[in-house]
Amino acid sequence: MVCIQQASNLHPSNQKFMFKSKILFFTVLVLITVKGFSQKLPVVNASDLKIDIRIGNEFYKGQWNLNTSLRPDVYDAYVTGTSTPVTFISDRDSIRFDVKPGHSYPFVFVINGKDSAFTEIKGIKLVPRAVFSNEYKKTHFGKTSVEIPMVYELLNIVFAITETGKKDNGLIYKDMPYYQEVLKWFEPFAKEPVVQRINAELTNPDDMYHALKMDGYSFEFSNQGKIEKSKIYNRIGRANVNFLEPFIDDLQTFATKTNFKKFYQDHSPVYKKQIEIYRDSVGVPVMQKWLTRNFPSTSYESFKIIFSPLVAGNQSASWFENNDFHEAQAHVNFPYGIHNSQKKWSKEASFVMAGSILFTELNHAFIGPEADKPQYRSRITKAFSDLNIWNEKGKPAELGYNDPSSSFDEYMNWGLVSLRYLDYAPKSEQEKLIAGIEKMMVEGRGFKRFAEYNQFLVQLYKNKKQEQTVADLYPEIVSWFENSATR
Repeated sequence: MVCIQQASNLHPSNQKFMFKSKILFFTVLVLITVKGFSQKLPVVNASDLKIDIRIGNEFYKGQWNLNTSLRPDVYDAYVTGTSTPVTFISDRDSIRFDVKPGHSYPFVFVINGKDSAFTEIKGIKLVPRAVFSNEYKKTHFGKTSVEIPMVYELLNIVFAITETGKKDNGLIYKDMPYYQEVLKWFEPFAKEPVVQRINAELTNPDDMYHALKMDGYSFEFSNQGKIEKSKIYNRIGRANVNFLEPFIDDLQTFATKTNFKKFYQDHSPVYKKQIEIYRDSVGVPVMQKWLTRNFPSTSYESFKIIFSPLVAGNQSASWFENNDFHEAQAHVNFPYGIHNSQKKWSKEASFVMAGSILFTELNHAFIGPEADKPQYRSRITKAFSDLNIWNEKGKPAELGYNDPSSSFDEYMNWGLVSLRYLDYAPKSEQEKLIAGIEKMMVEGRGFKRFAEYNQFLVQLYKNKKQEQTVADLYPEIVSWFENSATR
């Protein structure tokens, strides 16, 4: 099996093409010079610059763009086991290699009989994202931890003093004394290389903020103050590489120059207070119980809530399985609006609302595996094949959820928030709370069909049998999306 380092929108979308594609094996070799030495390379003919890739049994349409300026253009193929077949398919030819870790496979595309695109497949051994030892399992079984880790906070401070972080763009939460103290201490070091490099990544259209932030949890400070790779986590996101790793040396220099460790120790009371609020004041155990009950085929032995006081409206989630141990992580912001909501809503409603953001990340660890079940995945992909039906152009829905999987999951995500209100918010306030979600999702975030979907889901949940779970309702939920896609 090979895994590729790409976003979640790379699910196979055209299985028919895979079977219609005629795999050609050919013996034509040409003598060409690459990297200063001569060798005979296999030749693949192509007219179109878009190349499909088949990895094992998985097919990826238009995955590779031919580039004639690189000699060669290297494709990293991440391999688990001893080898796996990788096939590059053009509109005219194809080539297949049994790729092994540590081996390279050079070849050349000849485009329209004249231009050459030198290409090389590089086999890389894929290591697990996390390794849970028996000792770790014993220590963390049944536990929920709430953390503001040191390297994680150091990275968020770097985000805060970048030019991008200083803008009014919702990246950094600024309406608190802690932010001003961060600026006073660290802004004199805003020209440090790591700050400039991270700022460049924050302007990357591929949205590197979440990837970098999450991978910050895979590093820790040693007793000697050195930033080291975690003994547990190789990386946090679902990519095949750790995106923060190339920045660690510069991050270490920044931490030393700024005396970050002292700043972190001085502000431990701030961290402690926010951790206590998260642990005790937003109903985490009730959320976990609700999710576990409603998605009985998915369970976790450990939960982690990871955040920084500086994070604004940016959350993400990840989940792991290793050594028969399952862990879910929510990377979230602190619920600063908890006190403001109490002016408008009852104490009970405010309590439920305070946990909504955390709930929307914890539930990804349940709705993701549920939607990935074979009986649903292809149907969801087809129903969301035209995202213009579901997501408004120019809004966060289109910009951040531009594939069938993530778009469906976000409809489900906030639909579950409505169901949670039905179970835990006062009945007299439920209708208004749910209407607020629908307005935010449609008008603010651009999920065009959310209101009608949500009303369907709410009624479906109200009318379900007592013993039924949300997972039991998935056949009807998926059917609703299929039918709505044709209206």
